[in-house]
Amino acid sequence: MKKSLIALAALMATGAALAQSNVTLYGRVDLSVGNLKDKVKNTSTTQMFQGGEGGLTTSRWGLRGTEDLGGGLKAAFKLENRFNADTGASQDPYFKGESSLSLMGGFGEVKLGRSTTVYDDVRALGQSRDVFDSAFTASSNGVFKSGGDYTSRFDNKISYYSPNMNGFYAGIDYALDEDATKSADQYALKVGYKVKDFEVALAHQNEKGKQDKYTVLAAMYDFGAASVSGSINQRNGNATNGDDTEYAFGVTVPMGAFAFSGGYAYSKTKSSAGGAKNGKGNGFALGMTYSLSKRTRLYAGWRDVEVKNAAGKKTKDERLYAVGVRHDF
Repeated sequence: MKKSLIALAALMATGAALAQSNVTLYGRVDLSVGNLKDKVKNTSTTQMFQGGEGGLTTSRWGLRGTEDLGGGLKAAFKLENRFNADTGASQDPYFKGESSLSLMGGFGEVKLGRSTTVYDDVRALGQSRDVFDSAFTASSNGVFKSGGDYTSRFDNKISYYSPNMNGFYAGIDYALDEDATKSADQYALKVGYKVKDFEVALAHQNEKGKQDKYTVLAAMYDFGAASVSGSINQRNGNATNGDDTEYAFGVTVPMGAFAFSGGYAYSKTKSSAGGAKNGKGNGFALGMTYSLSKRTRLYAGWRDVEVKNAAGKKTKDERLYAVGVRHDF
């Protein structure tokens, strides 16, 4: 009888612990086959792409969990590894996607570690309906100069995200450089408003080490039959990089298990010193997905980008098309 009571007590204690905390294994595998044609280099390559190069998203796996601390307070963690599914190679750093620890409650959320910046969150909002914010998105691969050089994730980051206040929200990041020989801390902040099918947000990011500052205004609206997103990005760079003004627009139309999307992006660059026009870029994109289930999607995408320097010479002229499959678990 004693043994039975002890076993029952242990089982009840375990159930109580599981009810208060949980850990989830999750992930995504994304692979496609297609062609990348570079008219500047006069090359054409048919290949298998891992998601970040010619698909919807980079492949990943991770662990996340929460613990109920009582009184409305929760602790949470997230560890996410990014890898190239075509080779199996892990991307560096190992938990490139995220490595964070949080405390959440009525006050909002305080997060420590490595994770996306609040600027990157707002930038993604402006791309969300532009061919699924993927490798096919019109602004990718050089059309937006800021897209290739801003830091999407800060290391050594301290973040605060406010609770939703009648639709309004805010967030701030501060990343320590941890180098006594220089001052290269980084910070980002955002403010936004979301109600039903509409969201608009403004964000700014300052990267002292590179002397670059980024600002983005983005919005999204879901009409039901279609949803649209758009953004205006401004990069104030150093004397070498120049200043960039960038525009993006996208639309996605769901039709049953299908979703069709298109996007356009435009950028222009001016020298930081004299304001002379240095160059411009254009991007066009089309894509579609078909949901085989809640976790598996087939997709196809096409992207055309062109970038010219101050002399009007093409520095980039690429065509990408691919078909692939993405599975979430």
